Amino acid sequence: MPAKSLSLSAVTAGLALVSLIAAAQPPAPESVGYMLDPSWPKMPPGTYFGTLPSFPTPQERAAEAQAHPPRAYRSFNEEFAAEQRQPGVSGLAIDARDHIYVFNRGAKPVMVFDREGNFIRAGADQVINGKKLDPNWVHSGTVDRQGNVYVIEREADRIVKLNPTLDKFLMQIGVTNQPGTDATHLNLPSGIAVLKSGNIVVTDGYGNSRVVLYDRDGKFIRQIGKGAGGPADKGTGPGEWNLPHKLALDANENLYVCEETNARIQVLDKNLNFLRILPNAGWVPWDFAISLKGDEGYGFVADYQHERVVKISLTDGHVLAAWGREGRGPGEFDWIHEIVVDSKGAVYAGDTYGQRVQKFVPVAKNFVGAPIAHH
Repeated sequence: MPAKSLSLSAVTAGLALVSLIAAAQPPAPESVGYMLDPSWPKMPPGTYFGTLPSFPTPQERAAEAQAHPPRAYRSFNEEFAAEQRQPGVSGLAIDARDHIYVFNRGAKPVMVFDREGNFIRAGADQVINGKKLDPNWVHSGTVDRQGNVYVIEREADRIVKLNPTLDKFLMQIGVTNQPGTDATHLNLPSGIAVLKSGNIVVTDGYGNSRVVLYDRDGKFIRQIGKGAGGPADKGTGPGEWNLPHKLALDANENLYVCEETNARIQVLDKNLNFLRILPNAGWVPWDFAISLKGDEGYGFVADYQHERVVKISLTDGHVLAAWGREGRGPGEFDWIHEIVVDSKGAVYAGDTYGQRVQKFVPVAKNFVGAPIAHH
């Protein structure tokens, strides 16, 4: 998609207003737009997300694809992935203090900021349970209510749990570099959420085809999937999977699981019982965000297919807002892969190839600004 040219004043202002529908008091989800906060994050000198030099832009990748027909642009992107050329931001999480955890394919696998963008700490670059994390394959993670941090090292088939200051190893799920489909092994895991009870839900999606429930100590409780949930057990029915990717929890601890290849969102209860499938709006959902409070009735999809954020109703999937397109400009995304929302309603979205995180702040629909995000 061609990038939209922007005025210097628009870029400077960082405004990304989305025009939406009728307002109400208190504001209904449809009456709220979002604008870019260009001050987030405030990176310490010498630090950056991902790697240097930066990854080729969409235009550069498109030119390479055109120079090597008949390879399509999207398939050409997948070839970069096969070559393990996927630097940048890979996951986001948020804690009760609105601290945003950036899971980073770079020198520091975990970087932590407050909601104003101030840098708090970074770490997880030490040897953890006998192995350093491979920065190329830190896929995502989460934070529990005690502030402990879970990091998915996808290619090592493991998830490690660290203390809040990232300097102490606490637990591991999966056996390092040993893929499997039983109670103790994982196979290229993709996403994770922690329930109020401390139970842990893992989308074991790139190698296996299952969603797994563990107790707080990492002991297997049950799973949901077709057959054994192994690599060959892909399916399209309720409770079946073809690359369950990442997930989010609502106030009732229902699980909203993004399925990459089936391009849908399945909803489960906290015991992994199937509830429903949200209607497919033509997206490829890579991540889903619901506030920690979780009772607002809406969530945000990171839609890879259209490189955008989609705000939807949790009950029926009705689209309430959407913004973004492919590119590296303000309000644009290059492989949007992760998303969270803070207690004030601000949305943080990261793009892997773009090697950045952007913050979008809710505003009333009649706010006047430069429309650089697109409905």
